[in-house]
Amino acid sequence: MRLCLLCCWPLLSACTSDPVWVAFSPSVPADLFQPCPGYLDLPPVNEGQISDALIAEARGRDCANGKLATVAEILNSTGPNGAELNHLNMRPIHATS
Repeated sequence: MRLCLLCCWPLLSACTSDPVWVAFSPSVPADLFQPCPGYLDLPPVNEGQISDALIAEARGRDCANGKLATVAEILNSTGPNGAELNHLNMRPIHATS
């Protein structure tokens, strides 16, 4: 049965024109592409420096995770008319002749 379906599909699709794919690029703000700083000083030696380094790294990770969440929200947003867009943000547009 699968073989029959695989053979019929090309025959049926040959009678129609190929859809034209149009990519809609989402606008991502430029500040989301800026790196988030972590700990940039010399390697910590004592407990105070270690705690400062851990806090700086945690803030950097929080900043980066927030930016990733924002970019994911932009890329996974709904399109016009509330339709969900696919992961490539592309839709077929059938050409009329």
